[in-house]
Amino acid sequence: MKLGTGKTVITPPIGTPLAGYGFRDHGAEAILDDLEVRALWFQEGDDPRQAACLVTADLIGFGPALTTEIRTALTQRIGIPPERVLLTASHTHSGPQTDESMVGCGAIVAGVVATVRERILEAVKTASHDLHPVTLCAGCGRCEGYAINRRLVKDGQVLFVPNPDGVHDDVVIVIACHDAASGAVRAGLFQFTCHPTLMGDYRITADYPGAARRYVEEALGHGAVAAFLPGCFGDVRPNCTVIGGGKFRRGQPDDVAAFGAALGEEVVRVVRGDTQPLSPRLNGQATTLDLPLARHPGREELEQLQKTGTPVEQEWASRLLSKPFSMTRPLTLQRIDLASEARLIAMGGEVCCEYGHFIKGLQQDAFLIPVGYSNGFVAYIPTARIFSEGGYEPDGSCLYFGLPGPLQPDIEGMIHAEIRKIMEAAASLPL
Repeated sequence: MKLGTGKTVITPPIGTPLAGYGFRDHGAEAILDDLEVRALWFQEGDDPRQAACLVTADLIGFGPALTTEIRTALTQRIGIPPERVLLTASHTHSGPQTDESMVGCGAIVAGVVATVRERILEAVKTASHDLHPVTLCAGCGRCEGYAINRRLVKDGQVLFVPNPDGVHDDVVIVIACHDAASGAVRAGLFQFTCHPTLMGDYRITADYPGAARRYVEEALGHGAVAAFLPGCFGDVRPNCTVIGGGKFRRGQPDDVAAFGAALGEEVVRVVRGDTQPLSPRLNGQATTLDLPLARHPGREELEQLQKTGTPVEQEWASRLLSKPFSMTRPLTLQRIDLASEARLIAMGGEVCCEYGHFIKGLQQDAFLIPVGYSNGFVAYIPTARIFSEGGYEPDGSCLYFGLPGPLQPDIEGMIHAEIRKIMEAAASLPL
């Protein structure tokens, strides 16, 4: 197998509206650290149609339009099929808005999005033209104490507070790509399950994933490229609390550095001595699952909100009125095979943690890597349990994602079935 890498900076100008939080009322005031892109191009043989391209970016998410534009351009310019291009965002809440469907949490700036798109395409071009033979290996570590479930049900109410007994995932999955001739690490992919929401002021930052990536690249040296893969962390956030641990607090740059160093150190430890060789085998498959909505407000209700609602409700109502009414929303699912023993299962939403555990349990003798925030960004994807409890993820978030209403509570079974289907397709591929 051959690998090419590309990287670029996508930091927007000061003054750009930042995505992720509804309370911000003006644009970025400063830059804490740069937002970046990493592109990895894997190829067997000489045909780019048989390649696999992974793009990781310090963004809130890849909106439907940006996803389509990048994939279409890569197909036209290089020939790689869309289902073999994985676009995944770290989900930093301190970067530009890049999803046109989101409401009330950072306005789209067309010029900024255009710059992001073109720089990503250039990084992929560089990666596809700079191929070197590599061997692959993978391993797992742990980064404990830095992530925690943020939902606590008490007296029938869902509280947004630390829940040490809630579902989370401290496992760090690492795939290392070694130069076939020298043995040096050319690239490292690492996946972890925690919202990048330490920072939340008016500074641009890649949050802890950027700090971890910088730590890994500096520690490995020799031009190694590190790429962060976001796990299923819809209901998991940094364990950054006030004294006593009963309430979250906003993080500071020192928290970002500490979290990044801890995660980066574990990635480097795994790369340097706790991996097993993989059997390279490239493939890709993508599908779209139409998730049913539980309800949709009528035109009269929306027109009333358009006149009398809060500014966010007015924008939400106007957007819904401008489109044909639909009782479904598309969730993209994608499988990228890097080896017979290593597969990425990517999903286009804020997927809650239990889905990640489900994916990992499908094949015990392989590295199955759940990746959220990929190829579009439809909504929070709660489990049936979370739907029954209520709270922000199944209910309160709908407004900000431009959804007419909550998704149907039975989507968990639908998603499980579709993931099993694409895994069965992988098992049927010829060796």
